[in-house]
Amino acid sequence: MLARWCRLTLGALVAAGLGLAAPASAPPAATPWSADSDSQFLLDLQIRQHTLGDGIRAYPVPGGTCLIFGDMVTALDLPIKIDLGARQAAGWAFQEQNKLFIDRAGGEVRFAGKAEKLAPDVIRDAPEGWCVESGALARWLNLKIEPRTDSALLLLDSEKKLPVELAVERRERAARLSRATLDLSSLPKIRLPYRMWRTPSVDVMMDAGLTYSAASGARIDHRASILAAGEALQMSYEARIGTDRRGLPTNIRFQAYRSDPEGGLLGPLKATHVAVGDVESIGSPLAAIAGTGRGAVVTNRPLFKAVAFDRTQFSGELPPGWDAELYRNGELVAFAAGQSDGRYNFADIALSYGDNRFEILTYGPQGQVKSRIETVTVGPDAVPPGETTYWAGVVDPGRDLLDFTRSRAPPDREAGLRATAAVEHGLDQRTSVAALVQTLSVNDSRVTYVEGTLRRSIGPAIVEVGVARDDKGGMAYRGQALARIGAANISWSSFLARNFAARPDGIGATAEHRLGVDLPIKLSKDFAVPLHGDVRLSERRDGGRSIEASGRTSIMLSRFNLAALVRYREDRSLGDPVARRDAEVGLIGSGRIGPVRLRGSTDWEVAPHSRLKRAELSGYWSRGGDADWEGAVAYEGQERRVRARLTHVRRFDQLAVAGTLEAASDGSVAAGLNLTFSLDRGHGGWRFSRQSLAGTGSVRAQVFRDTNGNGLRDDGEEAEAGALLTAGMRPADKPTGKDGWASVAGLDNYRPVAIGVDTSSLSDPNLVPTRPAQLIVPRPGVSAELLIPLSGGGAIEGVLLKDGGGAFQGLDLELVDAAGKVVASVRSDYDGYFLFDRVVPGSYQLRLSEVSRVDAKALSPVVQATLELKHDQAVLRLGSLVVRAAPKMAVNQQVVLGDLALSN
Repeated sequence: MLARWCRLTLGALVAAGLGLAAPASAPPAATPWSADSDSQFLLDLQIRQHTLGDGIRAYPVPGGTCLIFGDMVTALDLPIKIDLGARQAAGWAFQEQNKLFIDRAGGEVRFAGKAEKLAPDVIRDAPEGWCVESGALARWLNLKIEPRTDSALLLLDSEKKLPVELAVERRERAARLSRATLDLSSLPKIRLPYRMWRTPSVDVMMDAGLTYSAASGARIDHRASILAAGEALQMSYEARIGTDRRGLPTNIRFQAYRSDPEGGLLGPLKATHVAVGDVESIGSPLAAIAGTGRGAVVTNRPLFKAVAFDRTQFSGELPPGWDAELYRNGELVAFAAGQSDGRYNFADIALSYGDNRFEILTYGPQGQVKSRIETVTVGPDAVPPGETTYWAGVVDPGRDLLDFTRSRAPPDREAGLRATAAVEHGLDQRTSVAALVQTLSVNDSRVTYVEGTLRRSIGPAIVEVGVARDDKGGMAYRGQALARIGAANISWSSFLARNFAARPDGIGATAEHRLGVDLPIKLSKDFAVPLHGDVRLSERRDGGRSIEASGRTSIMLSRFNLAALVRYREDRSLGDPVARRDAEVGLIGSGRIGPVRLRGSTDWEVAPHSRLKRAELSGYWSRGGDADWEGAVAYEGQERRVRARLTHVRRFDQLAVAGTLEAASDGSVAAGLNLTFSLDRGHGGWRFSRQSLAGTGSVRAQVFRDTNGNGLRDDGEEAEAGALLTAGMRPADKPTGKDGWASVAGLDNYRPVAIGVDTSSLSDPNLVPTRPAQLIVPRPGVSAELLIPLSGGGAIEGVLLKDGGGAFQGLDLELVDAAGKVVASVRSDYDGYFLFDRVVPGSYQLRLSEVSRVDAKALSPVVQATLELKHDQAVLRLGSLVVRAAPKMAVNQQVVLGDLALSN
């Protein structure tokens, strides 16, 4: 730099001397700019608390600094293409509507709907590409750009956080949370005691619509679905009310219950779940299937690790207007639309040996997306050795607690109370036994039966055999096996009955044999297509026989998940030479094209007639965080008509509104309005929210600056606005307001979750939460409230020296709090220097990690026994710390020489 300065000074003097001798009318010649590698800077790109990219190359130019445009595009992850040959660049900056087009040949720049002439010296050519003057680049990108070449920094600022900045924060948050989730037991737990009365949270969904058709004229419909969840008499309760299209109540479902994942209910029973009201029963492969109705249950089975054999089912609430998709291990396996009963039911879902991860995604009319995840394990450790699980209950299947439409339905010959008791015990790591006794109504008569089961794991397979006897003398036998052979999963089951009266007419087979295979077909080294096939042979009591076969495959193409289904059934009655054959082909899929989420399904009947039964395609486009559009086209084969629907959704903080227009090819038209909101009562009174508060757990937290360090918010302590709460791996939708309060809803019930704050969202980079996170167990309808105190984080620094002098490089140091927990770790630099930043004020101990203690041959791992960082202390300087070496073993030379002499 000094040589360049001297050259520039000398050149200026020479030019000045020549100017004196030249005629007065001759202007001085302009020296063209060229990039000089000696004058290049490498600047660290910083925005707020983050450093982006690998540095920005820059050059000094008259009047300022120019920046290599390609480096900026890479560091900010901008979708901008630079064509050096055409001397053009095109793309957009941070938002798609902020188009940017640079035309050096035409001398024009267009950005964010504006245009300006391009001066010749704004963009210069350098060996690394275009070098753009920083002021012009700031205008084009709508940023504040400040080059500080004296400190090798390039400082950026913007009104809102940039996408690349948010991506960095997500990665940092995920890294912190993934480490934190490894040891939830060390986090402080927030207890949510049950109350004698807790005002319920309420989810409300209301529909109103006007329909006109030439056949029936105009009709006005209005219906509602209301879910309330709260606590009474130290029990959780939930009540759901549904209405018909005229707004009249159809049923009321009510359940009072207690759930405890740790099994702390009912004293010696160690129950995990107790419920009365509308409950769900368990089923048996030999007799009755599971059902939902009024009754009572108690069990100590795990809440989330339900163990089945080769089949399972899922049911839940699905209000009209909602859709549900079922995924198994990421594969789309089933789809369900909202029905009049307000429930979805995925029955007869195949399982594979090992862990089966199921995710049920439900989509609401206002763009709501809810996820339910369950893992069903089939393997040798289904019931741990020596442990016993039980289930006992009385249920009236199909009967809601209050059903206002029951009198209009035909009588059910299998209606009536069903009492069940089941117990399972693990004998060893691979063997378990189970017993079940059940009494139920079959064909208007009461039948009781007893069933025994033995389950054994053999290598990568599990086998189960069972036998049952009813009080009429009938017998039933079954055998099942599930195995993994290579990449294939194979399931088999057989059932035989001899006058077994406990089997209702609906499942009245006297013999049934079933074989299923799941096999991935490799099409290339990195691409495989999963195939599923299932064949079932049945013999009925009336002598008839049936064959059912189904096949399914799915494929992931780019952003699309497609599944094809094939179903075939052949039914032959006794004495009938002609069999009835039915065959269908279906296709379901979901995916994205740009910002549009697509979902589609179709059913085609192949036999006995070839016809399209149903087809639907819908697209969902989100214009932003609070407005969406949905369009759908459907064909209904039975009515032979086409329907088209257009929906606009607006989401506010307090509620969500959707307006729908629909028309059909038969001339009918409809218009509807849908309103969804939730409300609960907490800190500050009632609050409205568009998020579900009754069906899931939620947390409200206040973030504040705890100046006196007592963990409570006292008068004069400032609330922290703009802080982002985190719940496990999930951030809150909105940051804290001016009062420091924010909420996170939609938490999985009874699953522990760590609640904390994203430190990158804090206005002061020195602020840190006094506790890394707090653990809660969410309950439906309960909004937990907690405080998150912040403290000014300080720094602790020092230098490690060897015993005898010299810096100690590469040692891992641990900062241990008063509870003995390691809160931070660093490694000493080449000169022995170490620094702990953003440390919460308090008392600590400084020690070496065990590996570093051994490497350093240290006398003790403790480097500093006690140190204290005070609340008003920005930096605690420890100075030079000597790592004392362990003394070497002394050798007694006389003893050694004497031993040698004796040996001679």
